[in-house]
Order: sequence, then structure tokens, then C-alpha cells
Amino acid sequence: MRKKVFVLSVLLTFTLACGIIPYAFAVAKTPNMQIHIYLTQDAGNADLESGILDIIGWPLTKDWIDKWAQMPSTITMKGYVELGMTEIDLNNQMWPTGCPIHKFYTPSCQRCLKACEFRKAIACLTDKDTIVTDVLDGLGYRMDVPVPPSQSAYMDMYNYTQSGLIYNYNKTRAENILDAAGFTKLPSGLRQDPMTPGFPLDPIIFYIRQDDLNRRATGEMVTAELESEGIPVDMIIAGRIVCYKNVMVLYNYHMYTGAWTFGAVPDQYYDLYSSETYYGPIIGWSQNYPGFCNNGTLFGPGHADAEGFDYWALKVKYPDSIPDAITAAKTAGYLFLKFCAIIPLYCQKAVKAYRTGWTGVVNNVGYGIDNYWTFLNMYNSADSIIDCGLIGGLEEFNVVSMGTIPPEGTFTPDFWDSSSKVLRLIYETLIGYNLFNLAPTEWFLASGATVGTYTYSGAPATFINFTLRSNVYWHNDTGQPRRLFKASDVGFSFAYQYACGPGIAWNYPSLAQWLNCTIYDDTHVAVFYKKLSVWAFQWAGSLPIINKDVWNFVPPALARWYHPEEQDKNLNGIKDLYEDGTGAWMYYSYNPGNWVTLKADPQYYLSAEYISARILEMFHTGAGDVNRDGVVNVLDLALMARALGTTCESPHGTGWGQYNPDCDLNNDCYIDLMDLMVVTSNYGKTMDC
Repeated sequence: MRKKVFVLSVLLTFTLACGIIPYAFAVAKTPNMQIHIYLTQDAGNADLESGILDIIGWPLTKDWIDKWAQMPSTITMKGYVELGMTEIDLNNQMWPTGCPIHKFYTPSCQRCLKACEFRKAIACLTDKDTIVTDVLDGLGYRMDVPVPPSQSAYMDMYNYTQSGLIYNYNKTRAENILDAAGFTKLPSGLRQDPMTPGFPLDPIIFYIRQDDLNRRATGEMVTAELESEGIPVDMIIAGRIVCYKNVMVLYNYHMYTGAWTFGAVPDQYYDLYSSETYYGPIIGWSQNYPGFCNNGTLFGPGHADAEGFDYWALKVKYPDSIPDAITAAKTAGYLFLKFCAIIPLYCQKAVKAYRTGWTGVVNNVGYGIDNYWTFLNMYNSADSIIDCGLIGGLEEFNVVSMGTIPPEGTFTPDFWDSSSKVLRLIYETLIGYNLFNLAPTEWFLASGATVGTYTYSGAPATFINFTLRSNVYWHNDTGQPRRLFKASDVGFSFAYQYACGPGIAWNYPSLAQWLNCTIYDDTHVAVFYKKLSVWAFQWAGSLPIINKDVWNFVPPALARWYHPEEQDKNLNGIKDLYEDGTGAWMYYSYNPGNWVTLKADPQYYLSAEYISARILEMFHTGAGDVNRDGVVNVLDLALMARALGTTCESPHGTGWGQYNPDCDLNNDCYIDLMDLMVVTSNYGKTMDC
């Protein structure tokens, strides 16, 4: 087996630079966290304003932003561009939004053809621009494919538009599409079902989330448009659990106001819309719960789309290079639009808030202030408990089946947002992501890695060698000796979650091509994949690591029904969640439907000095703070101007024409426009941005 290795740039030790902000460490001075669960955003916002909450984990609506803008001494707000999407999900496996006879789109099937046209008509009756301006009050960006603005290199809007595949709001176009497909109006004013001429369509089952005011308003707007065109709608405004059961478990829906948090890896075309990630009601939960299955082998030789969506989605997931991923994503987007898989709506220009007086709150560029580093770092000398508000319910603490960590590492559906945010505090992954540019350059359970290729079944494939920390212990607050985290836990975590398979393991799409782990000793493990992919390092690094002493007693086939906060599978007298996870926060108690309490781990392995230094370094490399004084300003531009055009082989220094290592923000040995763009695009930002 031939191996080719290249080394990732690893920065493990840091000097406390001049200008570092002395943020306190949460474990040292804020020993407890209480997470409050709210059914509505307004109730949580009121509690933040009154002082019951210290920080909230949902974007604000415009009326609250306007109100709190007048109260800076009470509420601090921070904005960001969401790395995610709100959409109208369409069931491609249920008539008339899809064909219940064929799993895969079949060109010879009239139901498949007419259902595709029906989806396009709904898209033309969805006024995205008005949703952004009137519902979001301008705090958002219109989306036509599932690619947010920060990943714009992965879409080709010019060609999509030239091909006529952008579905702008156009009632005339919608009517023409419906009439041509046989959904003509009856004398009653209702549209007929073309498969049973003379009879009206059965009502469209449309689930609308009641706990998100923006999505509720959007759903009601679209319902009114459909009904104005004679399409009957059974509008069901319901909470999270009712929607989850009917949309994701029973698949008994036509339309749903969905939302996703995307990962830093832009492989959502495969994970969310490939036929390989549609499992249907027989197996259970699918990431591709809309059931969009478009396989080019069904089109026949010579067809313009002979390769099909699945082919290109797979290339997005397993590209040889970034340019290959970009090409594949652009083509997948073309086919996604051509067959109108679902209707992307918007990406929010979101604002989140916390109580003024807390220091150390940091704003993640794609996800906002409620992130792992914030909870490590936030501190208020007058308050010993961080009270955090989350929305929508908290029913699951099963990290294998109900959530993934960290948010930058993979996808999180809105159904599980509260559960996954709690789990991300208890559990950890091997790597993390830079807060300010989402580069996978941070280290948690791992302290370094090398990535390389080897030959598997005659083709190149990816492997990663991880070096692990030697001072990490599994949670246990009983006073009993705590077990050391070892490489065998990493090997077990991969093998176990792979064995759970689709429909159970939330991370399975990124594990599907995992081969095995080779454990060299307690702090060295290699992860092997069957295919080559530039994303493999992020997949491996973002897998939640679980305690083998606990999960070894849970059969993988039954993992979906495991409740670690209630059960003691290893029969040692301790509920399993109390001794699982390595994160900064340990599970302490749970009041169903109201709150969960976490306790800071006094033996957490990252020091306050390390955390402060890392946040400063992340701001430096991600925002362009060349002189590390906590602000990106004219001084940083001046230093960059002097060094522009130099390489690491040039004379070193801070003068004109000298290579200044602090200006080489991407550590590629060249100080060029790529480095300058980081500074200019973040000009004016400060460490508390």
C-alpha cells in the first residue's frame, strides 16, 4: 500500500501578544450554565430584556432589532450572514408535488413529468423578493439554489438565468405551466387533477412552523398565492414535534417551511438531495426527506442530462480538487433547478443578542454568537450562571442520532437545533473551525494531523493521521477516577457510527466511504476512506467522539432509541450521559420542556490562556488583524502595503519590500492580494465583532 503524505499547517503554541484581550475562562469563573427552552421567540426575547436570560440562540426579527437598538446599555446585538438556508421543501415522492410510483424521476412517466411542472408552478407563485423585503425587512439574501452567499463560487447564476431556470414570481408563467401540464381550472375555480380529469386536486398538505415568525409569515403568503390560483391547501401551522413526525418520519406532506444550517464543507447537494441519502419511511429519517431522486441512468444514451443529478452530486462530495468541486456544484445546481427539487427562499442577514455586561462573547462569521468559543470565554463578575435561551424544544440527548458537532462541521436541521446545541457543549470533535473564516485550523481532541493518499481497489483514496492530546478525560462528576481519552475511543466512534448506518447515524453520509481506523498507540490514529475527497479531513475531524465504555453496551441497530440521560447501559450506577463527552460542559440535570443544566468541567484540558490566545490568533488570520491589536484598521493596511509582493525568501522585517510573517494570513509563503483581501473585507471589525 503506497502512501503519499502532506502535512497540514499546525499552530500549537502561542505567545501572549501585545493587545490581547484578557477574557475569562468559563470553567474557572462561570461554573454553571442553564439552557432555557422556549416555544416562541417573543417570549425568549422578553426574558432577555428583563434579565432572566443572558444570551439567546436565534436570529431576531426586525421589530426587536429596532427596539433594542435604542437600549445599548441593556442589550448588545451582533450581526452575521447565516451559513444556511430557509426553503420550501417539496415531497418528490407524493402526488402532485412528486410521483408516488417511481422513486427516481422517470421521463416516460406522466406523473413524474407533470409533478415536475407542478413544482415549477409553485416556485413561480413564491415571491422571494417580497419575502426578503417585507417579511425579513431586508435582513436576508434571496436564494435560488442551496448555496449561501459565502459559498458563491459554487454556483453559476449567469448560466442558470440564461437557461430560464430562475423561477421569479410570475403568476402568468405559473398559470401557463399549470395549464400546459393539465392542471386546468374547473368551473368551480379549482385546478383539476390531470390524472383524474374532471376532478379537483386534493388539498396540498402544507406544514408551517409556528415557532419561527418569518417562516410562518412566508408559509401563509405562499398559501394565499396557491389558493388564488385554484390550488386547495390544507395549511397546518404546528410546532416542531408535530412537523417532525409528519414530515420526516411519516413523509405525509407535500410542502414544509424548512431550514438548514450548512457546514463549512459545501457538499450539501449530495447530503441533502442525492438519492443515496433518501431512505424513505421504511428505514426512517433521511437528510433528503424531500425524496428528490434523479439518476441519469434512467434517461438513456444521448439524453442531454444522461449523467443525472446524482452523478454530479457525488462529484461534489468526492472531488479530487476544489476546482473539481466547483465545477460539479455548478452542474448539480443546473439540474437541481431544471427539475425544481425544492424551493430555496433566503439566507438571513441575522442578528443575535446578549445582555450588555458579559465580556468574551465572540461572533462566529457564519453562525453568530452562540458558539462553543463564546461559552468557553464569556464572563460576568456579577453572575455565576450563563442563562441561554434556545427555541423549539429539547427532547433528545443522543449525539449519534439527533445531532452533530460542531455546527461548522456538518448540517443541522431546524428540528434538532436545540438538542444539537446542547450536545455540542458536552461532546467534542477532533478539530474545530476558525471563528472568522471557518477554516478547519483549530484543534480540540487532536493536536495535529497529516493528510495523504493511498491506493484502494486500484484508485487513490484519502487517509488522515491524527495526533491526539494526552491530557483529556471523559466526564464523571461522581468523585470516581476518570478515564483518560485514548485513540481507541476515536476508532470506536468511527466504527460504531458507521455500523449504525443510514436512518440512525446522523453523520452517515460523511461516513459512507469510511474504511477503517488504524490505532498506533494511545495518541496516534489513522482514519482511512475508500475514496479520494478534499473534504475527508473535515469529515473525520468533525465526527462526535463518544465514550466506548458506555456506547459499547448499545447495539448500533437500537441506537436511535437510546436515551443516555435516562439509562445506565454499563450498569455502574451512573446515568450514561453523566460519564460521556469530553467538552467543557458536563450534563447535570434536565427539566423536560423547560431547561437543562450543565456544569463546567473543572478538569477541562484547554487553559484560559490558550483560549484567549487562540481567539486572538483566529481574529488575526480570519479577519486580518495584522498587528494583533484587536481591530482591523489603517495600521493593518499600512503593514500589508509594505509587505505586498514579498515571499518568505525575501528579507524579513516590517519595512517596505520586506516579508512580514504577520501579513501572510494564509501561511502560503506569499503576501499577495489573497492576504490583502482579508484585511480590506473586514476593515473596521474589532475583536468583539
